[in-house]
Amino acid sequence: MYRIGVPLWQTAAGGGVEPAEYGTWVTSEQLRPLPGVDLGHIPAHPRTHTSTPTRWAWLLDGRIHGRPATVHAEGCRNAADRAHPLGTMPALDALARPGTTACTVCDAAEVLLPILAHGQDDMPDTGD
Repeated sequence: MYRIGVPLWQTAAGGGVEPAEYGTWVTSEQLRPLPGVDLGHIPAHPRTHTSTPTRWAWLLDGRIHGRPATVHAEGCRNAADRAHPLGTMPALDALARPGTTACTVCDAAEVLLPILAHGQDDMPDTGD
C-alpha cells in the first residue's frame, strides 16, 4: 500500500477557496507512471509497520475496566487477543458510537477518522 496526496482546492471558512491536500491509500496495481514525468525526486518513505496490508482489516477491542472500545488495524501490536475482526464499514460504524476511539499506534486513526469526518462540516445548519 502507498499513501498518496492529491493537491486540490477547498471552500474556505467565510467564503473563497484555499489549497488543500486529499490523502488516501492505494495499491501498487492502482498506480501508473505519468508519461513524460520524472518521479525520481519524489520522496518515498517505507512503511514502519511490520507488514503492508493487501486490504484493510480492522479489529475492535471492546470496553474493559473502564477503557473505551478501540478500533485497531489488523496486526496492531496494541490490539488485545480478545479483539474482534471487522470490515471497514463496521469499523466506521463502531467509531461513530460515543466513547469508541481509533488507535494512533497503527493506521486506524489516520485512515478511518478522515473518512468518518468527511462531509461533517458540509452539512447545512438546520437552526435547531
